Parts: sequence; C-alpha cells; structure tokens
Amino acid sequence: MRRHALAIAPALTAALLVTLGSACQKQATGPTLSPAVTDTVQDQGATFKVEVSWQNKAADEVEVVVEMTATGIEQTDNLVVDVKTGGFVITEGVPDWTGFVLPREHYTHRVSYKMLDDQDQGRMTVSIRRTLDSSMLWGTELLFQREGGQVRLVP
Repeated sequence: MRRHALAIAPALTAALLVTLGSACQKQATGPTLSPAVTDTVQDQGATFKVEVSWQNKAADEVEVVVEMTATGIEQTDNLVVDVKTGGFVITEGVPDWTGFVLPREHYTHRVSYKMLDDQDQGRMTVSIRRTLDSSMLWGTELLFQREGGQVRLVP
C-alpha cells in the first residue's frame, strides 16, 4: 500500500505545480489609464484629491474615470460628480455619482462614451457640486478628437 502511495505522489506533485504555475502567471494587462487632471478640492473644512483619467475602450470609445480620495479627517457634504458631454453618447455606466467623501476613503466613478459617427471632436465637462445648494466646488473640461481612427485627448 505504501509503495502505491509513493508512486502516486510524484504525479500529484507535478499536477499541483502545473496548476499553481498557471494560477500565478501574470494576467494580460488591458489599456492603462492616462491622467488628464489632478487637483485638490475643499468643501467646508473637508479636503479631497480629485484625479480624472481616461482610456480607450475601442477605437471610437473612451472611458472617463473620476477618483476622489479624502486627504483630511472631515467628511464632505453630499456631493454630485457629473460628466456632461457633447459629441458623445453613453455606452456604459451612468453620468453622475452622488455621495459623501468620507475621511480616509477612496471613491471611483467610471463612465464610457462613444464618439458620434458624424463627429470629429467631442467635449466632456466634469463637475463636482454640493447637492444641498448646487454650489460648484470644482470643474474641468476635456476635449477629445478623432485622429487616425482613435479618439484621443487634446492636450
């Protein structure tokens, strides 16, 4: 019986190593985010960092990512992050995010847009407002252009 167990052990060890080896392989990476704007926003004593990035999802489609990270120990009022566009149509996600930026927390809002077929340029306006009184806290505008079959951010 012991001899039989010893004969099976190398086969099991080899199968285990193959399984572990394939599980540890590095995954193929997709498109990476390209930074567009980084800023710090203040809201009645609360401070948070805003990073707006983008990446191509397809030749004529881009994903915009708005990340907010609290840098202080105060909570913000209830906020709305809104991504408005011209020359694009939404393909994935929702254009707005509503919530509080809590101390030591990180929030990510993602939304994808396709440039309209009859457009060579598109515009995205990202704004952050207080929900209570609609006060504008921060905003930026991103201009995209179709070049060589790809949609690109205009610097």
